[in-house]
Amino acid sequence: MTIREKAALAEKAARAAGDMLRHCGSFKVKRKSENDFVTEMDFKSESLIRDILLGACPEDQFFGEETGGAAKACGRWIVDPIDGTANFMRGETEYSISIAYEHDGELVIGCVFCPVFDEVFLAVRGEGATCNGQPIHVSGTNNSRDALVHMGFGHRNPALLRRTLAVFPALISAVSDVRRSGSAAYDLCCVASGRCEAFVERGLSLYDYAAGYVILTEAGGRMTGWEDGEDAIATGNLIASNGLVHGDLERLLRG
Repeated sequence: MTIREKAALAEKAARAAGDMLRHCGSFKVKRKSENDFVTEMDFKSESLIRDILLGACPEDQFFGEETGGAAKACGRWIVDPIDGTANFMRGETEYSISIAYEHDGELVIGCVFCPVFDEVFLAVRGEGATCNGQPIHVSGTNNSRDALVHMGFGHRNPALLRRTLAVFPALISAVSDVRRSGSAAYDLCCVASGRCEAFVERGLSLYDYAAGYVILTEAGGRMTGWEDGEDAIATGNLIASNGLVHGDLERLLRG
């Protein structure tokens, strides 16, 4: 199966899971840790996605938020079955399904589906990014004073929360405004489509941002870490932007 065919398969799996989530009715909820929850629908979504992807590509490996899987492989699907579980379980709109494909260590496919909005963000390395089939690109805003920034606070980790709150006054004073959606995958797609100029958060996991990273960079955006020379893909400490306000954000967040 070609990479383009696998991208179409990712969209098929994401839409199938999204349709299930939209019509699921009541469900059980468990606490994973402080401020972190999982529902039975997270597991059902992941199982459905795995069955579709590996049913068509049995040679590939699978790594999901809820059930784990292969740490490395020649071909690996990286899946967050519900990114924004806290939103989903409370009936909030901003949750998404995130599916990435990694080939020989490189992230080459990103698919993020927002069921409530019926939006599929899709990108293949070297081919650009789309939303529902239409090309998308980051915004042309080049002044950080005019930038809208999405962010997370790393609130499940006290040390990360303190670090984020320490820079928040400088950040909110330097940009136009700040938003928190609760779904990193959706946030990255907002940057990619020009709805905002940046997204920043520390302590994310690979399944949170793998798909969004491909979509962002294919839409002309940029992603680096919070520390100088840090590999954001390896650490999950993300400064993601349209590229034009990136330097200002790095200076603010790195202090």
